Amino acid sequence: MAAYAIFAASGCSHEEAAASVVDGGDDNGVDAVHYSASLRQLFIVQSKWIQNGTGEPDLASVGKMCQGIKDLFNLSFDRFNQKLQDRQPEMERALKEYDTRYQVIVADTGDRGLAEHSQRVIDDLLVEMNDAGDGTGEPLVTFQRWNQARTHTSLAAVAGGNAIDLEVGLTNWGKVDAPYTAFYGMVAGQEIAEWWKQFGRQLFEKNIRQVLGTTDVNTEMKSTLTENGQLFWYFNNGITIVADTLSKSAVGGTNRDAGMFKLTGAQVVNGAQTVSSIGRFVEADGDLTDVRVMMRLISLQDTPERFGFQVTRSNNRQNRIENRDFASQDTEQVRIKTELRLEGVEYSIVRSDSYKPGPTAFDLNEGTIALACAECDSGMAVQAKREIGKFYEDLSAGIYKRLFNPLTTGDYVWNCVQVVREVDRVLAEMTKALPKRSGRQYGLLVHGNRLVAAVVFRDGELAKSAKTEGFSIDGNKIESLVRSAVGAISQCLDTDFADNMLGTLFKNATKSSQVYGAVQATA
Repeated sequence: MAAYAIFAASGCSHEEAAASVVDGGDDNGVDAVHYSASLRQLFIVQSKWIQNGTGEPDLASVGKMCQGIKDLFNLSFDRFNQKLQDRQPEMERALKEYDTRYQVIVADTGDRGLAEHSQRVIDDLLVEMNDAGDGTGEPLVTFQRWNQARTHTSLAAVAGGNAIDLEVGLTNWGKVDAPYTAFYGMVAGQEIAEWWKQFGRQLFEKNIRQVLGTTDVNTEMKSTLTENGQLFWYFNNGITIVADTLSKSAVGGTNRDAGMFKLTGAQVVNGAQTVSSIGRFVEADGDLTDVRVMMRLISLQDTPERFGFQVTRSNNRQNRIENRDFASQDTEQVRIKTELRLEGVEYSIVRSDSYKPGPTAFDLNEGTIALACAECDSGMAVQAKREIGKFYEDLSAGIYKRLFNPLTTGDYVWNCVQVVREVDRVLAEMTKALPKRSGRQYGLLVHGNRLVAAVVFRDGELAKSAKTEGFSIDGNKIESLVRSAVGAISQCLDTDFADNMLGTLFKNATKSSQVYGAVQATA
């Protein structure tokens, strides 16, 4: 059950799902963990077998899982069994990466909702872990319950038990004959809304993402539907549907202007957000008169076994365009890149698998983090730790322009990067000196790295010299500053935040500000 929950929620392979299971003695309430680098999500599962199929997981089990999750976020790996400790590098990567989201799943064979007290324990955990301290930002952690009914529905859908038959009208359609049959064209928005009304989420049982709710992309889709529906086709990637059988009716004959297509066993495998956004738009009395959407219909008849799964997986693993990609067109970025090139420093502002950090090479993300830490503002350091993508949402104003503006020289960016690299080097040395890679001090060195850097940059002499052309790293000075910062932060945590999870505290603007202020007061 734990493996299946991972498989169904993440869209990973069967082998990855099996390898995710860490259930056993001393598992600390965690039965499976899986990090999906493509989705940037860490999935954490507790599974319970209820023999008679009635009831729900008890409060003790739920409470144990919540404590285990806290221990995981605190990097207290010594509180888990060997199976999870063997996954420590993977878990550390997931917990340290910015923009990682976390999904907690309780999978069981019960037939009821969680009891009030159990749900309250989970709700309290979510509140604590999602508290950014400033009332902004997407939730870091979400919760799902896979009880008997949901698991059965999912299994039945995979086995073809919930077959959906559709009739789809395409305009300006075309056909692919080989190697497998497919059709493509445009479909009216109103027709998509009717699918949503009739079938709802059943349409997406084979789509690994299901409906994601309010996201940046969904908000943009709603805005386009509201303000300029006729442009929706130009802005949207479209919808892909696979079907057990697919045939064209005689209506329209061979004319490619319009055609009707019958699908049996149909599933939307890519475009769940498009379908749900259009459906909800109509539910709110929106007008779809001018809305058209690109559509692909793929027949699974006469295809190899698991071809449908491969289509689903591949369509959902394609690299997405991120806000940071648009920053590469910003004139300030191009200027900084040119200045640094003349100095023999490579500044990569375009995402590329050919980029590798080096002694004279860094990229946009590393530069952004360094400048954020150099602002001597705990809020900026927290934003770099919690969700770096927020810096690139508006390239004309706000926190992006605070970092990248006409006064930001290439030399200054590179100098800040070198300082943060040296801070990270000292923290790594301090980590190696610990008796074990686990526990609260270890958590401080890993999770608190950006706040430590912000404290280091507060040194007036360092901040001033970083703005000069002849800047050079003074390793001894930075090491002294780092060790002093770590000591002061550790003392503040012990005094004021002894019960807080460090994995979320350093992503909380209010609490980090309190720590930063306390350290400043003792300087």
